[in-house]
Amino acid sequence: MMRHLIDLFETKREEIKLDPLPYKVDDLAPILSGDNVDYHYHVLSKGYVDRYNNGEGDPAFNLGGAKLHNMWWAQLEPREGLNNPSGAIKDFIEKNYDSMGGFIEAMTETAKGIQGSGWVYLAKSGDVKTTPNQSFKSDMILPIDMWEHSWTDYTPSKNAKKDYIRAMMKIINWDIINDRLR
Repeated sequence: MMRHLIDLFETKREEIKLDPLPYKVDDLAPILSGDNVDYHYHVLSKGYVDRYNNGEGDPAFNLGGAKLHNMWWAQLEPREGLNNPSGAIKDFIEKNYDSMGGFIEAMTETAKGIQGSGWVYLAKSGDVKTTPNQSFKSDMILPIDMWEHSWTDYTPSKNAKKDYIRAMMKIINWDIINDRLR
């Protein structure tokens, strides 16, 4: 029975791709350095895709990592100045958190509870949740990568996670988040 399930999974597996970055690796600086984006995208994100497609390691872990990173890179954009949400996501945040400040605080406090590696995310329900390691969840609309390699540009600050989440909100493409909210 178990071998049948493994064979079924392996024969049904479709190849996945790493979506191209919609910007250059240096374009997210100073929020994320070019070195951070280059390594995170070309080595780590690509590694999940390659390992999944080659049948190496834990397929669920690698598939989750590939899906999460494709969402992650797509929702970021180079920006200067203010980046306030608009449209449905603005209303959604205000309904659930009163303000962008309240939302950022909820993301930060929830992220602080992650022990080890994982993601903090805004769910379609309006809740801020976490998921360990590379566990993709279908209710994600705004995931933030909380693996240490993601926020290394903010260490050794004692408020590294808070500073990182605040900074990430400056480069979120709210149009993408609005599309996910639908």
